[in-house]
Amino acid sequence: PHEWLPSLFAPDETGVIYEASRTIPLLALYVLADGLQVAINGIVKGCGRQCITIPIVVVAYWIVGVPLAYYLAFVRHQGESECEGDDINSYLCGDVGLVAGMTIGTWCHMLLLALAVFGTTNWKEEACKAKERVVEHK
Repeated sequence: PHEWLPSLFAPDETGVIYEASRTIPLLALYVLADGLQVAINGIVKGCGRQCITIPIVVVAYWIVGVPLAYYLAFVRHQGESECEGDDINSYLCGDVGLVAGMTIGTWCHMLLLALAVFGTTNWKEEACKAKERVVEHK
């Protein structure tokens, strides 16, 4: 079932279809975390606290996601896209490892942002600020 979508883009290339189909479950998890992260980012912008996002992005992607993706794709299995075995270790190699690392980075981004927003926001104060802005614009 995962092969249908990639076959629309490369109908005659079975290797490309197979490799792309292996990333689809991880990409589904990536899209979920990315969508939540974008929504939480809207809260950050609405509260005027954009300054908290840069450290979170640096940690999530440059300290967690990119190094993990590099390790899984190129170091752990010497860059092999096909690793022997039926366990998770053999699944997370090559391009699937690259996608897995970046998916974990995106989940890290979303979770750190959620912790920062929901753990440190004074919602009553933000509601008062919003009321004041509405009154000013009337």
